[in-house]
Amino acid sequence: MQEIIYLDKEDILLAHHSGFEQFGGTIYGFDDSCVEKRVIEPQTAYWGTEQYPGLFKKAAVYMYRITISHCFNDGNKRAAFLCTDLFLRYNGYQFSATTDELYDFCLKIANHETRPTLDYIEEWIQSHTIPFEFSY
Repeated sequence: MQEIIYLDKEDILLAHHSGFEQFGGTIYGFDDSCVEKRVIEPQTAYWGTEQYPGLFKKAAVYMYRITISHCFNDGNKRAAFLCTDLFLRYNGYQFSATTDELYDFCLKIANHETRPTLDYIEEWIQSHTIPFEFSY
């Protein structure tokens, strides 16, 4: 089994900043302790048992928690998507969903009335990814 590569704080902040460069908006700042929690959360284990076992469960944690935690004053959904995408790529996968599907899914997570469970997000991510194909 291949070792999972996790995001660090710089990855999350870079993803947030990249979202603004690609899609516009204003960078208003971030809650440092909130970002640090998002770094640690997918890696959490209690008494030797992972709280979020499996690559796609961990990806779901990034997508879900960065979206709803509001670590950033603006751009949380973009940061969540870009972080999840980066995490998947670090670990050999990439999204196969269309831009519209990804956009709609991020909005669904952000809305407390339509927010799916973590298990559903995990299943959605797994069914909308393919092995990452690196090309020069």
